[in-house]
Amino acid sequence: MKTILEIQKLDRQIKLLNREVDKCPASIDFKKYKQFLVEGRTRFEQLEAQANEIIKNYNQSTNRYTKYKGNSEIMRKRNTKDIDLDNITNLISDTNELLGDLTEENRRVEDLVRKSEEIVRKSAELSNKLTEAKKRSGAIKAKIEEKKQEVAPKIAEIEKKIKSLEPKIVDKDKYEKYKEMKQKGIFPVYVNLEDNFCGGCKVELNLNFIEKLRTKKMLPCEHCGRIIMLDK
Repeated sequence: MKTILEIQKLDRQIKLLNREVDKCPASIDFKKYKQFLVEGRTRFEQLEAQANEIIKNYNQSTNRYTKYKGNSEIMRKRNTKDIDLDNITNLISDTNELLGDLTEENRRVEDLVRKSEEIVRKSAELSNKLTEAKKRSGAIKAKIEEKKQEVAPKIAEIEKKIKSLEPKIVDKDKYEKYKEMKQKGIFPVYVNLEDNFCGGCKVELNLNFIEKLRTKKMLPCEHCGRIIMLDK
């Protein structure tokens, strides 16, 4: 068991070195860049949906204009000589209603034009930002690779030490379990009991579990699955 714990310490060093790469300014910038691409794609989809809505509304306005034009033509062809005095009020009312409709429709079209211009402007701005981000991504990736190359020899040296320790492991089953859990992202695998708390997830353990642990000396945590050891 002692050898497995030594290997776990070495694996922790590797994780810390990899974390140096993940936490370096270039890696943080690259994560922001990827997030920006996702947000940019979503924004383009939203703008496209808005543009489609504008096209639909514009087509509706065109249809209404056609209708108003037809009504206007009918009114123009009316023979005012044949209109009784009693019907003049209706004619004026129809004319005012048509003018009101046309004014309202004109307002709608102006609003559509304004929204269209806004979409074009926002699309152009977003496109420019994405282009600039893509230009910077190459330099960012190069810096990340540079950082990886910086820690690579240290990681290789630690891995070499791990390889040299593996033949000394007596309990092969425990080591296989260790590698399996580490592969699943559970690390550290073997932890201590710390004042009735799991040394991994820091959750308090019930008294029954602790009594069993005192007997068996080693049990998986009921919460995180890490192997809790009473004594190293």
